[in-house]
Amino acid sequence: MSYLSHQTPYRRPKPPMTGRLVGIGFVILLHVGLIYALLTGLARDIVKEVTKNIVVETVEDTPQQPDDLPPPPPPPPDLNTPPPPPALPPPQIKIQNPPPQQNPPTQVTTTAPIQRSETFAPPAPPGPPAPPARSGGGVDRNSILKNRPEYPTQSIRLEEEGTVVLVAFCNEDGRISDARVEKSSGHERLDNSAVSMAKRGRWKCTPDKEGGTPAPGWLSVRIPIPFRLEDAR
Repeated sequence: MSYLSHQTPYRRPKPPMTGRLVGIGFVILLHVGLIYALLTGLARDIVKEVTKNIVVETVEDTPQQPDDLPPPPPPPPDLNTPPPPPALPPPQIKIQNPPPQQNPPTQVTTTAPIQRSETFAPPAPPGPPAPPARSGGGVDRNSILKNRPEYPTQSIRLEEEGTVVLVAFCNEDGRISDARVEKSSGHERLDNSAVSMAKRGRWKCTPDKEGGTPAPGWLSVRIPIPFRLEDAR
């Protein structure tokens, strides 16, 4: 018998990856089944059946009523606090009426009447007589308009305005030779300018007549002379 006949026959060992391959194949089949179920809607029906009997209820929280607690007991009295003083009755005040006063005797004195001497001041002397007014005279207005008084430069600078009223004296030749201010314009420069122009004899007038003869005299007609800045500029 040879040495080779007594040896056991040689067996090939199983590959160690067989069990792992079986597990991988099972997982693959499981995934394939799930994909198929999702595609066919089987999984959707299963979810509906599972959630069909689920009921959602809303529970409201009721506020808790606070318990009625009894009021706290009053604090114990302080033994160290002294008691209040006893009330004293109000004092009695006696008011004595003053004795009645006796009116002193009144003395009546008689005085002699006072004699007053009244002194009368002598009456004031009469003023100078006013110039007699002449009736029938007149003034030529055109001659006054053509020969207006000069507007003073100082009055224009100070913007002085007003109207002077003159009483004129008419000569027997029919010209005004004198004048006086009856009503001032409020500015002395304007008054003097009007009087100065009247004395130049350029204003014409109509004298009064006595017995058919012209008589010089003061006219009863008043002559207004206005001074306006708009005429001077």
